Amino acid sequence: MAEENQKFTYFQYFKELEIPVYIRVDLSEFGPQLLPLMMEQKFTELTEIEKKEAFKDDVVPEGVRVLNLTIASHGVSKHIEMMRPTDKYGLESLIPKTGYKVYRYFGVGMMVTSFTVNEWNLGCYENFGEQDNLIAYRSMMNRFLSWSLSTLGIVGFWAAPVDEGMVVLSQAKSCGEVVFIDAVKDKILTVDGVKKISNKFCIMRLSETLRGKNIEMKKEELVSFLYQYCSYLDYQGLPIRVRQMIQLVAKKGFGLIHPSESFKPRTDLSL
Repeated sequence: MAEENQKFTYFQYFKELEIPVYIRVDLSEFGPQLLPLMMEQKFTELTEIEKKEAFKDDVVPEGVRVLNLTIASHGVSKHIEMMRPTDKYGLESLIPKTGYKVYRYFGVGMMVTSFTVNEWNLGCYENFGEQDNLIAYRSMMNRFLSWSLSTLGIVGFWAAPVDEGMVVLSQAKSCGEVVFIDAVKDKILTVDGVKKISNKFCIMRLSETLRGKNIEMKKEELVSFLYQYCSYLDYQGLPIRVRQMIQLVAKKGFGLIHPSESFKPRTDLSL
């Protein structure tokens, strides 16, 4: 088992924060585009010593989440490419099974998840991470993170970080980018790194019709807005623990409706 494990590379999410969320992959099965995606998503490769310390005797410890990223088998590929009646509602789907759930991004990959086990599996193709379909790859990675981090008290939103806080967008307009917030530890985790939640943490909503002014959102309106753009996906709606995290985020900051015409993103977030 140990010899077989030598071919796998482990990546840890925000390793400097010791977050127990990992991706396990045989890099020889994928193209060179996978590593830049890992780096963008803030996954850092473990050294051999770090790997042995984190997974003694190649056992996944309790409280640790590992995603096995593998090339889809023929059978899994058929499911990835199969058209379903529910596909008319979007490219993503989450299907409940007995004891687990199956998440699929049509034409891209399929992930088997269960909060009762430490290891999850994502079957995809060798071009995973290519530039021409980044929104799909980012979305799949961020769905995994949204589910995994929720057990640690961290909640994510389709958004982009700005100096004042974050601007919350649709999944498409954010290009699959997610801002994760740990409201208990006052931390914001983004593709730009880690920031502390300031006393003036602003949660921005863009308006196409507003001109020349900002409007502060009521707390109830802000909570409802954050529910809508949370990156946690569940066919039954957001679970209680995620709703509680969202309410705490709303208490930590203030919502501001800002004119779209005067918003200056750090990068072009449009498709």
